[in-house]
Amino acid sequence: MPLPMSEPCVRYTATSQSRHPATVGRAICQGFVNARYTAYRLALKDIKGAYAKSSLGLLWDLADPLMFGAIFYTLVAAGILHPGEMAIPYALFVTFGMLLYLTFTESLLASLRLFRSSRGLLNHVKIAPEALVLSIFFRMLFNGSFRLLVLLTLTLMMTELPPSGVVGRLLDLGFFLLLFPSLIMAGMAIGLFLAPFNALYTDVERVVGLIILPLRFATPVFYTISSTAVLLLNPVAILIVNLRDIATHQGVYAPGALVAWLAVLAGTFAVATYLFHLAVPVLSERA
Repeated sequence: MPLPMSEPCVRYTATSQSRHPATVGRAICQGFVNARYTAYRLALKDIKGAYAKSSLGLLWDLADPLMFGAIFYTLVAAGILHPGEMAIPYALFVTFGMLLYLTFTESLLASLRLFRSSRGLLNHVKIAPEALVLSIFFRMLFNGSFRLLVLLTLTLMMTELPPSGVVGRLLDLGFFLLLFPSLIMAGMAIGLFLAPFNALYTDVERVVGLIILPLRFATPVFYTISSTAVLLLNPVAILIVNLRDIATHQGVYAPGALVAWLAVLAGTFAVATYLFHLAVPVLSERA
């Protein structure tokens, strides 16, 4: 009598998966494909939970950067700060800088805290690590969509048409929207790389928090930075400068450096995802 069909038998051994990178790589790619709906449901759950008890939840996300922007605009208008000559209005410059930098830091911190925030879920449900990664990306796209609405509205109101007319404006805005997710991926690449270490040592998040604040002032958020070396060596700076310049029809700044940093960040994201995939089962058992 034939035996009934059963689930495939999985055998666990002491051999590390890291010795078979090709197998792990295929599993990661398959995980991203299969985990799309799960990631969507996780992101939806997080969004509903974040705004369940707040009728102005989305406005609070914009309050901090807009408040900083208003403060610096007032200081410039009063003559206390002198940012120098700018191709765009200073209010638009600061708003772009703050909202774009907020997108980067939010992506970094959400990825950094990913294992800690999902520990309860991992202890009760078998879930692909890629679903957690995708859920962060979906959540950041949701949050970023409202910032994009503010930025694009201000751009249309405060900038003139480029020499190429409406077609040129549409092309610039389309390029800006295409490049915008790279800012999210940059934050996620760094956060995912540090997430396993943050699961073991809370000092990691404290150190990152200390770095994020001064980095804001080393990035052209509130004022232009004349040092070319600082802009070229800071991946956050090169992304923010180009996103702002493209949206306001000023062209692409240092395209070679931009492409190089995008390649580096893509490689970092791939390595970070690989390490996160290997670390989740181990850290789940230790939780």
